[in-house]
Amino acid sequence: MTGISRSRLGRASWIVFAALACGGRTTAPGKGEVGPNAVRIVPAAEAIALETTGPPLADTSVIFTTGELRTIVLRHGPPENIVFAELTFPPTAFADSGNRVQVDIKPRPGLYGMDIRISQPLRERAFLVFKYGRYFLAPARARAVYGGDVQFERALAIGQVLPDAQLGLLPSTRPAFDNLRAAITTGGGYLVAAAQ
Repeated sequence: MTGISRSRLGRASWIVFAALACGGRTTAPGKGEVGPNAVRIVPAAEAIALETTGPPLADTSVIFTTGELRTIVLRHGPPENIVFAELTFPPTAFADSGNRVQVDIKPRPGLYGMDIRISQPLRERAFLVFKYGRYFLAPARARAVYGGDVQFERALAIGQVLPDAQLGLLPSTRPAFDNLRAAITTGGGYLVAAAQ
């Protein structure tokens, strides 16, 4: 490869990287944009949600002061109390620090999913991590479509529930084995799913 080609490739790679890294502000779902940077919008009927066999989770409500790092940990019920999900708010998540904010979380029964209500709008992204190692349950439809649990697991992403029966599959990473993480910019419904 010539020096010119390398230079062009380097610039092109940097532009692609910058475009992916810069999420920018997004509006709330239903106003024309999906946050942050949804890779794919699919009809909810064509998405296959990851199910859970674990003990049900209780609804959770947390009040904290903005301007500090806060992680809310949700656990399956007794006897094992295994972590189901974590929701992390960086110190800069809200516009003003020192204010009280309330976060209400309602898990979706039988699914790796939840509805989140945040009393103040987010200025910066929060991070949602689902941990599904112990109670992973692929629906029969997932096995038929993907051919097995491993293939279904590889296709999973965190989806944001949108109006008009749509699901925005968010860019999702795997910070650890059997963990799925995505940045969120608003409250609402979220679930682990794969497109059919």
